[in-house]
Amino acid sequence: MLVPELTFESEWVLKAVSHKLRRKILNLIYDYSFLNYSDLLRELDLTTGKLNFHLKQLTGLIEKQRDGEYRLTPIGEKALEILKQVYSISEDEEQVNYFQTLQLGITIQEFKPGKEAKRANYLAIFLFFALPTWISLMFVAGFVDFKILTNISFIALRKIVYASIYTGIVILVLLPILFLVKLYIESIRYEILDTEIVIHKGVITKKRAVIPFRTITNLVSRRTPFDRLFGISKIIIQTAGESGSGQPEGKMIGVYYPHDLLEEILNLVRLLDPPMYLREKAQISVTPAVIRELYIKILNQLQAMDEKLSE
Repeated sequence: MLVPELTFESEWVLKAVSHKLRRKILNLIYDYSFLNYSDLLRELDLTTGKLNFHLKQLTGLIEKQRDGEYRLTPIGEKALEILKQVYSISEDEEQVNYFQTLQLGITIQEFKPGKEAKRANYLAIFLFFALPTWISLMFVAGFVDFKILTNISFIALRKIVYASIYTGIVILVLLPILFLVKLYIESIRYEILDTEIVIHKGVITKKRAVIPFRTITNLVSRRTPFDRLFGISKIIIQTAGESGSGQPEGKMIGVYYPHDLLEEILNLVRLLDPPMYLREKAQISVTPAVIRELYIKILNQLQAMDEKLSE
């Protein structure tokens, strides 16, 4: 199927109508001419959170009137008209499948923390746990004689035996900790989707954290001394819902090129939000010339699609 070249704005329109619930919202508003928020909740049987999300994605295709009723905009009417034509051509499955492939939840990138993340954690555990513990025990072994090994008459020899026992205890405790750290870091997996970030982790209890782009308030790249030593970074993901706990919603460790990853995520966040001139919900007749030209450009793109699908 020939698909016309799309601009950023028309790609956003296609994305908005690609979800079946949003198509149903458009059809309901079209069939009833207008619906208010309560009507949509009743007809769709959705939670308020889900309905709010899908209504936001339809910004520019629908608009809320002063009386609280939702109506289709000219762009929404044209998009719905084209969709109806596509689904009416039942014998051409390729045309229908094209729109179905625009579903949300497409994995754009999937990766795991770099192997240097394990080394950085190993070094941190050794310097802040194993080494201080071992030094403390050696201090005890050097100055305290518990007189447990009374069969060894020489005090110096007893202290050497104590030191060996303490060293063995530290090693026996350290090895399982290092093994669990290895398993934990290997369990971590990151997915960058077109609308959200998913973090998988956990050895015994598997956890899956989903962070929608719409909730992200800030992205921070951090490098501890250990990270700098091994050439990796951390990405701290801050969201609007974390204010109560004070902890970041997500953290991505072992990242090689943090600035590239930050830019990629920010670009996806920008794509998810509607263009500014659509968020303003201004009428075409009262918009400035530049904005009006952009509206007309989108309508021309949809018209071109209409003509292609009608061939």
